[in-house]
Amino acid sequence: MYEDGYQSITNIDISFTVVKQMTELYKDRYSTLVYKQMDVRQLQYQDGTFDAVIDKGTFDSILCGDGSGPNAAQMLAEIHRVLAPNGVYICISYGTSEQRVRYFQSTDFEWQVSHHLVAKPTISASSVVSAQQQDDRNFHWVYIMRKQAPASQ
Repeated sequence: MYEDGYQSITNIDISFTVVKQMTELYKDRYSTLVYKQMDVRQLQYQDGTFDAVIDKGTFDSILCGDGSGPNAAQMLAEIHRVLAPNGVYICISYGTSEQRVRYFQSTDFEWQVSHHLVAKPTISASSVVSAQQQDDRNFHWVYIMRKQAPASQ
């Protein structure tokens, strides 16, 4: 993303060690990247701070832990809060639509939800997933939630 022109990027992780390692690893190559140690359930940003939030695996991890239901709801509430009007939350997951959409379509959130299947990369760039391989293990599910702008007064 950085090399495609998206250079105002904030990365968070609950692990101080990961944040320290990533900061050190990319400090020279991607000098404007920001890394913060933070819990996604308690984001330390003002309402409407971000135009986009991209998540690859965090929501899945939350759902695998103790207290998964309340923790997932708290995570989504925080993401919704920090998204600007018309902002987009993109969640890349291994969870099928039957497993994930119910969380995203909660009436607590004013966002439009869509989802897409994306084939996982293969070792060979020319390889195509065959009909026999078209099961959930060969795909990522990409969920897109667009936060609604407030109604005009």
